[in-house]
Amino acid sequence: MPFARSSYGIDRSPMAADGSAQAPGGSAQPARGPLHVAVPAFYLGVTPVTAEEDHVTVEKDLDRGGTPYERVQRSPEFQELRRRFRAFVFPATVAFLTWYLLYVVLSGWARGFMGTQIVGFINVALIFGLLQFVSTFLIAWLYARHAEAKLDPMAAELGARVEGEGK
Repeated sequence: MPFARSSYGIDRSPMAADGSAQAPGGSAQPARGPLHVAVPAFYLGVTPVTAEEDHVTVEKDLDRGGTPYERVQRSPEFQELRRRFRAFVFPATVAFLTWYLLYVVLSGWARGFMGTQIVGFINVALIFGLLQFVSTFLIAWLYARHAEAKLDPMAAELGARVEGEGK
């Protein structure tokens, strides 16, 4: 079954022989077969001959499994590895950016509080500024522990599997 082409990317909608779009069949199975992707010619290093050829169609047969990386990327093990990575990185990023923006906002709009002297000439702003460095190193250390315990073993297993398939 042919598929409609899109100049903006992937379009997997079925297309009738006369070129009119067909309604999806309601199948829970993803469509298989050729995948048409229209890519701007300059992405592929191709010089178009005419103005109508400013996009090149790349066709790939999804039934063949793709490259080794694409097969690994679709595997449940790789998806779990990505889930574990994101489970640490996204919350850590949100926490750090919130902490950093709090420091910036307090420095700009709570000058009296940030200028409060704690000991001698050391004020709240200086302590918060130094704690930015501490929090950066703490997050890096926590990530290294997380990666060593939960990501590296799974990544090594996937790497060994891919190397085994290549032989």
